[in-house]
Amino acid sequence: MAQRNDTTTPRPRRSRPWPLCALVLGALAVMTACGADTADQSAPPGASGASDSGDPAASSVTRSAAHTGRTVPPASHPASSGSASRPVTHSASASVPSSATAAHTTGSRPGARRVCSTEQLRLSLGRKDVGAGNVYMPLVLTNKSTGTCTLTGFPGVSLLDSAGSAIGDPATRRGASRSAVSLAPGASASAMLHTLNEGTSDTPCRRAPARIRAYPPDSFSSMTVPAGSFRVCGGVFEVESVHSGKGA
Repeated sequence: MAQRNDTTTPRPRRSRPWPLCALVLGALAVMTACGADTADQSAPPGASGASDSGDPAASSVTRSAAHTGRTVPPASHPASSGSASRPVTHSASASVPSSATAAHTTGSRPGARRVCSTEQLRLSLGRKDVGAGNVYMPLVLTNKSTGTCTLTGFPGVSLLDSAGSAIGDPATRRGASRSAVSLAPGASASAMLHTLNEGTSDTPCRRAPARIRAYPPDSFSSMTVPAGSFRVCGGVFEVESVHSGKGA
């Protein structure tokens, strides 16, 4: 009887055919690629810095990095490249010099004439002239300052009682306006007041004034002077424009 051999001879391992391995590896690659595309499409806007910039080249680089798993350095665009292409607008007022605007609004141009103010003037009455039923009295404005100034046109004149209340209407303008009067320091100009002599007209005289108030031409401040013997009668109270000198 033959002796039994317990040693088992190993069977040779059968290797899998290589086409099957290639097919499995290809399927895994396709699944990996599909999963990457799905993750890339489901990513919220703004998740990638390159996609926010709106640069197509940067977006394609990002997708390639997602497929390959490589890290791509950020794009080397300047931070201010987005704002550099914007047109720069300038305000229209920036081209106008501020000094020119100030000169236009205030009228303070070189060579402009300086209007006499009440601080530069002294008010007085000239000599009264009565004749042919008319009464004339010059209202005198004297330059008491150290600088030259000018007066042009009509002053505003009214009569005041002792309490400072107006007596009747202000004087109306008589005649045409004269040319500007230049007043050097100490020089005078005058505006003639006109009324009628008492009894010339049936219109009664106004009550006697205590003071005469005058607004020099182009002035919003007034000056007063004692009225003396001046009184409005016959319903006539007129003032002429300023002319050089102290009047009659």
